[in-house]
Amino acid sequence: MTIDPLIKLFKQRLDTVELLGRVWELLYIEGSAPDVGKRRENFIKLLLRYEFGFKVESAPDTERSWDFRVKIGNHWYTYSLKTTERPTIVKVAWNGFPSWERAESFSFEYPILYITGDRSAKKIDLYVFTPALISSVRDDMGRDFWWMPRGGTNPRGFGISARAIRRLMEEAERGGNHVGKTYKPVSDLRRAVEGYWRGWYYLLKKLAGFND
Repeated sequence: MTIDPLIKLFKQRLDTVELLGRVWELLYIEGSAPDVGKRRENFIKLLLRYEFGFKVESAPDTERSWDFRVKIGNHWYTYSLKTTERPTIVKVAWNGFPSWERAESFSFEYPILYITGDRSAKKIDLYVFTPALISSVRDDMGRDFWWMPRGGTNPRGFGISARAIRRLMEEAERGGNHVGKTYKPVSDLRRAVEGYWRGWYYLLKKLAGFND
């Protein structure tokens, strides 16, 4: 299995993995679901831009198959980003009534950058599931690969089952497309919260043109 270029770079810069772990906890200052996922995504894109110096572009709002692309050298690499605290289902289709016919004809065009942040264990893990790996696991697991909404829930869309996600994680790690690290948590969270809101306020004040 070819190692993904982002995973390769993160392995060379474990300090950025630890940075992501510490910030992962701070992003909960403004609350959790559903906005915390978007805050994670924004920070990851900024990390790639400011720590690695890459050009990063976000997907259009109407795009569902990918979230961002990053230019490494002369090549653009496109990713679907999924972030979570623990392995769970990954929804891949949001519109239309779910059916086995739709799921089994679904095409994964881009790699999935799958990131788990376990706040209790203080560990952050990054995986890349390539389209080839996803197809291989899907073919092997059959319908167990898919998650379908149960009766009484939102009947729109479908996704990858938690069992399949765990299998993809194992296979990605076996193939070298994984990097993980335990991190030292922020020592004084109360002080960090106060500094966060103070910094946020004065940044907005400055951007509004009200400099002291």
